[in-house]
Amino acid sequence: MATDKSTLLTIQKFVYLLDDFHYNEFRSNLDSANAALPLKLIETIRNKLPKFDSHQELCVKIYRSFMQKQNFNQLTSYTFKLSHLLGQNYPNYLHHNVSLIEQWVNTAKTEEADFRAYCLLDIAGQVEDYQSLVFVLKFLAQQSFLTRDSTTGFKLNSELEETLASEQIFNRIVQSLRNTLYVPSETKSPAMLGKLKEFYKPFHTHSAASIRILSQYAYLYTVYYFNPGMFDNKEDLALIKQFEKELVNNSHVVFPFLFDIKGIFGFLLLNSPLANINTPEGKRHFKELTKHYNSVKFWKNYLNMPQIFSIAVQSTRFVSSYHYLVHRSDYHTLVSAADQKILNELSDKCAELLALNIWDKHYKNDLVSVQMLYGALLILKGGDKIKNGIEVLESLLTSYQQLNLSGSTDSVFLALMIGYFSVKKYDKCSDTFKRYQKVIKDKPVYDGNDISIHTYYYLSRWLESHSNQYVIKLEANYKRAKDAGGSLKAMQELFKYFEVPARLK
Repeated sequence: MATDKSTLLTIQKFVYLLDDFHYNEFRSNLDSANAALPLKLIETIRNKLPKFDSHQELCVKIYRSFMQKQNFNQLTSYTFKLSHLLGQNYPNYLHHNVSLIEQWVNTAKTEEADFRAYCLLDIAGQVEDYQSLVFVLKFLAQQSFLTRDSTTGFKLNSELEETLASEQIFNRIVQSLRNTLYVPSETKSPAMLGKLKEFYKPFHTHSAASIRILSQYAYLYTVYYFNPGMFDNKEDLALIKQFEKELVNNSHVVFPFLFDIKGIFGFLLLNSPLANINTPEGKRHFKELTKHYNSVKFWKNYLNMPQIFSIAVQSTRFVSSYHYLVHRSDYHTLVSAADQKILNELSDKCAELLALNIWDKHYKNDLVSVQMLYGALLILKGGDKIKNGIEVLESLLTSYQQLNLSGSTDSVFLALMIGYFSVKKYDKCSDTFKRYQKVIKDKPVYDGNDISIHTYYYLSRWLESHSNQYVIKLEANYKRAKDAGGSLKAMQELFKYFEVPARLK
């Protein structure tokens, strides 16, 4: 092949190196993203292969004029960055070139092999695919020595050593993060967190984008793991903003298969002050995060815990905002159209997750979280869905002997209390409260949930009997909430709606 590799654009080399499967996958990605011009560009390049257009010829084919050169240059750069649409599901899309180069060398097609190898060296270097880089550097270095070009051989050897060193650093960071996330929680300490921060910090400015991104990601994930109420200092918030820029500027960089750095960071961001879920910006972020999770194919076969956590964050917001209104006949008029849409999307996603064939083999205990969220979301949808939500949660409690509810206990019972109260089954509220008291004995519970559970129990008993003793208990429960610094709005609204003669102090 006589083409001068130095005259080719990055996007031309990229398209040239894709096999049919990965090209068609990338083409489909661009089509789904409505990226019309990038799609036209890669199709134009592909249709010309094994030959290549000059920059001018390609520009004219796309824009019908070379006067659009600046737009053309921006398009080629932008299209290459869109390769993340392919890389997030198929990060090893370059690896088939290894076998092809070996085949061509062994069948005396050395010129073709050299051309492909140097294209691979460039693209693998830009996307930081270390395995492809190691192969092609070893091949080109050895070939240089075989052809008596020792100067080039030694230069390539130095690049190989740098690549291997970068790959080793990358693996050290991964190993450190795994050791952190899978150690017993009782070993966590401020001193341990401090050491981990110091380990990751030097890599934040590394020359390799993959190492910068991974080290910043590991740092932020570690901070969250040690303290879920994280990101309360300027240094961490500044790193979040820096990390976001790194992800945007280096979207084309690939990470090992089954890594979803963008998805997990999205969940971490959702829990930071920079993306309050109650703000329009927070809601937009959640929508984008959901879209991302749906685009990552391997999550259909593994449990995506960050996605479940992000659903839990939204569900908690809905419980806080609407639980004291579900019983009302005009409930649906009180929930904004936007929130109704999100409620439907969340419950549908939970149903989709529950339908996956993954639970029995690896995730029996995690099934609890998804069932709990699904039941609670159905209840919050109101109307006929309340009954469905109650059935889901009752089924969950029936399986209690086989599954570990752990910290979800009070959340399950709170959702059940809301459900039974909303359909006026006050006797069921009493039965559920007694079961709750029995189950939580000698177990820690979240005060906020416990206060709400008591509120629904006392209120249901008062509605049945109108006994003053329950008014007194409600007043005491209100004071408990006030002393704890919790939100009083729900209790105030319930007392007002049902005309409870309570004196609130």
